[in-house]
Amino acid sequence: MLDEDFLAESFRLLKRDAAAGVDGVTVRRYEAGLKENIKELVARMKAGRYRPQAVRRVFIPKADGSKRGLGIPAVEDKLVQLGIKRILEAIYEADFLEVSFGFRPKRSCHGALEALNTAIMAKPVNCVVDMDIEKFFDTIDHAWMMKCLKVRIKDRSLLRLIGRFLKAGVMEEGRVIASERGTPQGGIISPVLANIYLHYVLDLWFEKVVKKRQRGYAQLIRYADDFVVCFKYHDEGVAFAEKLKSRLGKFGLKIAESKSRVMEFGRYAPERLGRKGQRAGTFDFLGFTHYCGKSRKGGFILGRRTSGKKFRAALKATNEWLKGIRNEAALTVWWKLLRSKLIGHYRYYGISGNSRGIGTFNQCVRRLAFKWINRRSQRKSYTWGQFCGFLKYNPLPRPVLYHRTYAPCQI
Repeated sequence: MLDEDFLAESFRLLKRDAAAGVDGVTVRRYEAGLKENIKELVARMKAGRYRPQAVRRVFIPKADGSKRGLGIPAVEDKLVQLGIKRILEAIYEADFLEVSFGFRPKRSCHGALEALNTAIMAKPVNCVVDMDIEKFFDTIDHAWMMKCLKVRIKDRSLLRLIGRFLKAGVMEEGRVIASERGTPQGGIISPVLANIYLHYVLDLWFEKVVKKRQRGYAQLIRYADDFVVCFKYHDEGVAFAEKLKSRLGKFGLKIAESKSRVMEFGRYAPERLGRKGQRAGTFDFLGFTHYCGKSRKGGFILGRRTSGKKFRAALKATNEWLKGIRNEAALTVWWKLLRSKLIGHYRYYGISGNSRGIGTFNQCVRRLAFKWINRRSQRKSYTWGQFCGFLKYNPLPRPVLYHRTYAPCQI
């Protein structure tokens, strides 16, 4: 299927502003001779002479002060990876289970959050297992990855091509570092390979083995390598957590102990723990902190708020952006961009129960905008009263709940 027409169609799906890889070739430069480039690429693949180039590695700062390695493949390799991704999706979308939401067509983070809400609000959940796989994308075992692929794929050429991408390595400070484990950093193919790996390692195991051995309700909800499991009985949650360590260890994976725990959670947890002088715990999933809350009528409700870590990271990123752009573009220009950034934040975090979180973010961003407008020169541009007058005629978007799990509604 990786013929000239299919790859040409795949090329149209590539981002035009994507960074160049180790060869320095940009998307637009490759596009200038697209027909000839693809023809030559297909010829090399058919002859078995195509070899993916090493991935150019750059480091980006994380919220905790550390740095995350980001891989930038060459444009030609991105094209081939995109073609393989489309083929793999066509094969595996028929196999993937409903519990998986990450990097799949017509599925999203909010779908996973709605599934979690349904489980905790409508099912007899008394325990939540919150697990995190340590450096998942960097520790996938190549041998096991190929075994997983061979279950559904018999084409040796395609398997060989995927294997070459796994072993392509990274270019760092002028030298190539071999890839012994993990999926291609920054690669288009990485998310679908990760889903395939966890489909066999976790999803099928849970559905075919774990669930059948439970006395009560049990439900897995996974987004890429981030997942939570709900149980009716606390002891079954504890037993699952121990079995999971062994299961993942078999496939070269490891649980991040500091980010994983088993907790009493659900409709009856606050009352039950209250009798012991304890409070129900919280857990983070997909950027939200989940807690046992109460509705306006006093009934149980799954509460959500923007996690502190994500809130601080978003505010820090906005502050750095405002600091950098205030003198690079006219106010009328970057004010429109700020509006777009706020809408983007609301579209993700604007979910039932989080009105206070997005409202607080809105107020903080207003104060940051006021701060950096007044630091464009040594003289202040506005007093707070003048700034409020400016906002009256140039309003920033109001916080809106876009996702309601409990109509959009303005705060």
